[in-house]
Amino acid sequence: MIGALLYVLVFLTACAAALPLGFALFGKRHAAGWIAGALFGYGLTAMVLWGVVQAGFPSAAAFIAAEALLAASCWGLLRRAGPWIDLPRWTRKDSLALLLVLLLVPALQITPFRRIGERDQTGARRYRAYFTADFLWHVALTSELSKFTSPPRNPYLARRPLHYYWSYFVLPAVIVGLAPVLPDIQSHLLVNAACAGLLFVAAIYITAWCVVPRAGPTAAAVACVLLAASAEGSYALWDTWSRGRPLASLRSLNIDAITAWWFNTLTIDSLPRALWYTPQHAMACALALIAMIVVARAGTARPAAAVLAGVALGLALAFSPFLGGSFAVIFGLASAWRAMRSREIRQILVHALAVIPVALVGLWCLAAGTFEGARGAVVIGLSQRAAAAPVSLAALALGPVIALALTAFALRTWRSWPLPTPIIGVCTGLFLLYFVTLTLEPVWVGWRAGQIILVLVPALVASGFAALVDGGRRPLAIAAAVVALALGLPTTVIDAWNAQDVSNTDEAAGFRWTVVMSGDSQAAAEWIRRNTPHAAIVQMSIGPRRRESWTLLPTFAERRMAAGRPISLLQSAEYDELSDIADQIFRAADPAEAARIAHSLRIDYLFVDEVERSAFEAAALAKFDASPAFSPVFRRGSAAVYAVN
Repeated sequence: MIGALLYVLVFLTACAAALPLGFALFGKRHAAGWIAGALFGYGLTAMVLWGVVQAGFPSAAAFIAAEALLAASCWGLLRRAGPWIDLPRWTRKDSLALLLVLLLVPALQITPFRRIGERDQTGARRYRAYFTADFLWHVALTSELSKFTSPPRNPYLARRPLHYYWSYFVLPAVIVGLAPVLPDIQSHLLVNAACAGLLFVAAIYITAWCVVPRAGPTAAAVACVLLAASAEGSYALWDTWSRGRPLASLRSLNIDAITAWWFNTLTIDSLPRALWYTPQHAMACALALIAMIVVARAGTARPAAAVLAGVALGLALAFSPFLGGSFAVIFGLASAWRAMRSREIRQILVHALAVIPVALVGLWCLAAGTFEGARGAVVIGLSQRAAAAPVSLAALALGPVIALALTAFALRTWRSWPLPTPIIGVCTGLFLLYFVTLTLEPVWVGWRAGQIILVLVPALVASGFAALVDGGRRPLAIAAAVVALALGLPTTVIDAWNAQDVSNTDEAAGFRWTVVMSGDSQAAAEWIRRNTPHAAIVQMSIGPRRRESWTLLPTFAERRMAAGRPISLLQSAEYDELSDIADQIFRAADPAEAARIAHSLRIDYLFVDEVERSAFEAAALAKFDASPAFSPVFRRGSAAVYAVN
């Protein structure tokens, strides 16, 4: 508990460094100023800390000095600036509504997070499958960043630099690398995700509130979108009942991906999944929403406000390139729309200043290689996956919130809409969903486009609720919210249950729902972590592990591999080629041949546990004990570690 509190203090310190930027935009007496300032602080802290690593001075003194310089610059230059954006008055009622919405974050996170890596009676640790695809990869990524190598290496292909948008993970990586306050990297990331989740939901709330400054309608809208965006759970319940199957069968469904599993179309992750699995994308959305407020509420465009909007978009680009770039497009479209409506072309020119920080961050991303691997993979045109079931995709994945948004359109004329930015944003998200494809991972665009829709649609839903209340139809507004919750809440309830269910070890499509890491494998990984150099290359077999323990060594031993098949990175032929070569080390009967391959891949240690013992002949594995080319350095039960001589 003390360690968690210390980490929260570090997180708050990072957020506080740039609070004056939020105050300059929205004022220190407005919640928007504090939320925006905290987001600026987290994002700029990540960039500043990694700048120290890139400069080659990764020390505690250098990190503290860089953070102090950031804070001094913000507080010294902008302490009395603004507010540059006029917002409606914030009241205690608004604060209470925001607090009630924020309570949903720990309610959704606490049980799934508490059961990550839960130990069973045998001492094995259990992980729900989707946490192995994202969270355990994030542990490996944070471990790599904590080595302070610039550029960071790919832990699954040690000969290559890492091409991934890793800025969100810099703060926990620096704490882990310098002075860890919690027992392991997993604990650091969970506390960081809890804090980031609060900022994410707060940003969604404040964005909707800035469009419809009404506490009740806005809180109801955000709660509906957060808890009841998808009707897939209701559809699955109906299907289960109609086919006479037991409710227990729902444990073996990816409930928020029914559109993909049953209709072979795209899938959209509801917002709780952003809180559980992808905090880096959630923070990118939160940062970009600052810019959405600026372009929505800027009656007369101010150059300084436009630049800060660009900083927010640039940080979003660093945290998640696709989301940052998409929100930059939305910002441009909204700016153009406002300028044409007001016939003030100067607004476009002023808002164009936002391009400068976005371009600078884009150049940094190119230099860091975070975009590499996706070039030429984006195709514009009707998505074949979306076209497979276009109506079912929208009706199931977004049905309840689309119905509420359409209700708002029915109640208001175009000219009566408070602000058009959410409409432009939602339409852009729908365009991306149906007309943009990432060829290397077709379903990925659905996840990101869905996030854009879901973080902006609360403003439309709140507008509908407000129109009903203002028209004297409050009971109808309540009824609409209840119906939406009835349709959408089953998805969230089932998904939350499954996310924490580490007792289900049934087979799914090529993986088990719960991955179990034995006590022997844990002990071997811990020995490697404590007794080998940070830059050591440790290799296990790849093919036999499939999609389950694919990240065992980078995550638990915190060491790089010469070859691997990372399911969370864009695939390339090199992963497969080197993985096949690495597996020959374990398959070969000749120890000299195995040693030759290990030396060619610059492998320092080999890892063996029950997976290798089940996949390869005992005689082939016996060479590691019998040949002088290898030295056994650790053994416990089925797990062993061998040094390559």
